Amino acid sequence: MKKLIISALAVGALFAQTDNASLEKQIKELKAKLAQVEQMAIQNQKKVNPIAANNHIYFSYDLRTTYDFIEYKMNKAANDDKLTNNIFTNRVTLTGVAKPAENLKATLKLEANAIFGMNSELQYSQFNNISWVANETPDDLNIRIKQAFFNYHFGPDNGLMFSAGRRPATGGFPANLRNNDAPASPLAHLINMEFDGFSFEISNTIFSNMSDKFSDWGTWLKFCAGRGYSSSKGKWPADGSPAYSKDNLGITDFAGFILVPYDDGQYSLWMENVWAWNLKGYIDTNGDHIPDTMKDVGDYYGLDVTFRAYGIGEDLGDFFDNTTAFVSFALSQTKPYSGERMLGTTDNKVGTSWWIGAQMPGFKEVDNWGFNYVHGSKYWRSMTYGEDTLIGSIAAVRGNAYEVYYNHQIQPHLTTGLRLTYVDYKYTGSDAFFGDAGTPVDVDKAPFPAADKAYDLRAYIRYNF
Repeated sequence: MKKLIISALAVGALFAQTDNASLEKQIKELKAKLAQVEQMAIQNQKKVNPIAANNHIYFSYDLRTTYDFIEYKMNKAANDDKLTNNIFTNRVTLTGVAKPAENLKATLKLEANAIFGMNSELQYSQFNNISWVANETPDDLNIRIKQAFFNYHFGPDNGLMFSAGRRPATGGFPANLRNNDAPASPLAHLINMEFDGFSFEISNTIFSNMSDKFSDWGTWLKFCAGRGYSSSKGKWPADGSPAYSKDNLGITDFAGFILVPYDDGQYSLWMENVWAWNLKGYIDTNGDHIPDTMKDVGDYYGLDVTFRAYGIGEDLGDFFDNTTAFVSFALSQTKPYSGERMLGTTDNKVGTSWWIGAQMPGFKEVDNWGFNYVHGSKYWRSMTYGEDTLIGSIAAVRGNAYEVYYNHQIQPHLTTGLRLTYVDYKYTGSDAFFGDAGTPVDVDKAPFPAADKAYDLRAYIRYNF
């Protein structure tokens, strides 16, 4: 641009001056003035945003204030037939993205998710702050790392990608729709919990080089691996063991892949497979029906197949063009170790779940509404502890979940919404650990207190910039 401006000025001066010495003098003066202007622009940019100017870091701020009215209708074994509560929460998310090169990007996302005032969660639940769910379950004002990872693209046309760190693994499709968020990588029906690990993606560019059909189909493939539990006693073990030596539990690892065989921008088919080893579970060792000892209980396999449409049909009008619809089928299989119990049994158990829903245009261009229906079988078990509602995860339900929601944009960057979730539990243990605590017991016949039905009415207002 600088050379272009100088050239234009020189040409103009050429027609205005016939004396070469005067022309050279004028060009030098113009160069000097242009250099001064350029330097002033750089200094002004540094004053306005020194981070963006020097390091190419982009920053976003997301504040959501939420009200939830929750209600549980308990089974016959409970002392109270109904439990209710109303809860206000503030969730603050700060995101920084740095892109020093076209093929390299790093993301950092910090989050605090707090209940208004003080609460007694530490007295009643020691699991809220484990790394899988720390940002998904509101409690205190601690700021935690939600995401911290980089993406490095390389190979032919940068068609290969490697990533490491704390990966984005919550809020995947279709759970993202109800919050008007962009989808994360895993499908939320099967996986909706944070993890630390690695991923390797083969983009459609690579597949297109193999065959023109792959180009038309939009095929791509991603491999993922991570660790859910590190067998370690920490820096100063109380029993005098060496620092970071193994404890009595095994390392829990998982691996899987996402295959998208077809995606033309409107219609797509997604497939997700995951394996996990050395899963933990609480076992009842005293015969009193109270799980008390944590053990390695077995392995796990999960499958998810999702068909989705961004727009329905052709030339059916704006309503169908702007409707997103989907059908998702998921399967889980537990594989207990010899002599151990997973979900209360020593047998391999298969569970299944269906998730059907849609998001449609609202009354104006700045709003939308949608619905979700989920049905889970007796032994269904998704990989989620990150609760998508305060009454539990609809993706993990053993029974039926029904949900309707409405989102409205008040003005750019300021939105509000209303959501009603109703869960009809048929069996207990929907999102418990994999041992005896996850045993599916008929809610109506359970000899212990259990939620039979649950409601969550949520209203929120959100600023996002």
